[in-house]
Amino acid sequence: MRCWVLFFALPCAAQPQTSAAYVEQAAAHLQAGEMQLAINAYSRAIRLRLDNDKAWAGRGRAYSQLGRYSSAIDDFDQAVRLNPANVEVYVDRGYAYGRLGEFANAIQDFNRALKAEPGDVRALSLRGTAYSVTGEQQLGFEDRQEVLRLAPNWAEAYIARGSSYHELGQHAQGFADYDKAIDLEPDLEAAWIARGAAYLVLGQYQEAIRDLNHALELKPSDEGAKVALAQAQAAAALARAPVAQPAAEPPKLEAPPAPAPVEPAAPAESVATVPPSAPAPVPSTPSPAAPKPSRESAPLHNQRGRDLLTAARYRDAIDELNAAIAADPKFAMAYNARGFAFYMLRDYSNAIADFDKAIGLNPGYKNAIDNRAAAVKAQSTR
Repeated sequence: MRCWVLFFALPCAAQPQTSAAYVEQAAAHLQAGEMQLAINAYSRAIRLRLDNDKAWAGRGRAYSQLGRYSSAIDDFDQAVRLNPANVEVYVDRGYAYGRLGEFANAIQDFNRALKAEPGDVRALSLRGTAYSVTGEQQLGFEDRQEVLRLAPNWAEAYIARGSSYHELGQHAQGFADYDKAIDLEPDLEAAWIARGAAYLVLGQYQEAIRDLNHALELKPSDEGAKVALAQAQAAAALARAPVAQPAAEPPKLEAPPAPAPVEPAAPAESVATVPPSAPAPVPSTPSPAAPKPSRESAPLHNQRGRDLLTAARYRDAIDELNAAIAADPKFAMAYNARGFAFYMLRDYSNAIADFDKAIGLNPGYKNAIDNRAAAVKAQSTR
């Protein structure tokens, strides 16, 4: 074949003639990070053969890489229909569901994958993250434990299990896992951020500043590390400032879950910085009214609420956490976070009520138990 340009015949690049050949070309584009070219080639493969499950699956992965998760799920649905035995597609679809906040569907897909291949490390790690984000910390810990049994030298898996330990109130073990991740990969920025964030939420501000500074040396553009470092520096300055009288030890939210190994699955839980002194008095906050149920998922509202806590926007955080609780009335983590917001507004009665609710839903919830004790102490010294 020749391409004619201004009367000169030039050789044309050979174009694939079969669906399989287009899939091969698309896979090369996918590997090179050329997502739109990959989508174009996979689409040609599909036009030539509608029953090419590899083309549907491949295009779904390319859509997912571009953040087009609904389109990715549509393609994965076709791939599963054509080839129900392809375990990898269930994991890919579960990941896309997780990015959309549809964690029940995500966990269902990971379960299907693990039923077929119980040792699939990627499915285990992503399911562990989904469990953690939805408040099932023990189940998340168990998945992350199994990941490390199967892949004992995977640094990112130690970060994930470390976050589970912190969620369960086992902070020494959490720090040990972050230390192990750093030993395995000293230049792994995520490990320094995870350890620094844990130090920050536990009030060890100088250690937090040290780790977050090092993370920024490794990746100066990381906005999350910049924000956390600013919070640690502000908290350290507050800790040095004189106060009129000792304040009750304020509650703390859980140390932040690490990003999911392999790929960034569900949004990680954010943490509010807790200054060592109680906030100035504010008018009493009304008891939370029952909000209208939201169509968005409870974990997404919970995540937004915790982001607002990080920004010290406590009343806005309560609104988001109300929505999380309306969507899932058994979401213990959201009650704990809302209790924290009420505490920071010095509305101790509502804070204690929320901590009680969180503990009632999860009697082993150490963070909520500690928070309740802090709120009771603060209320008694007003």
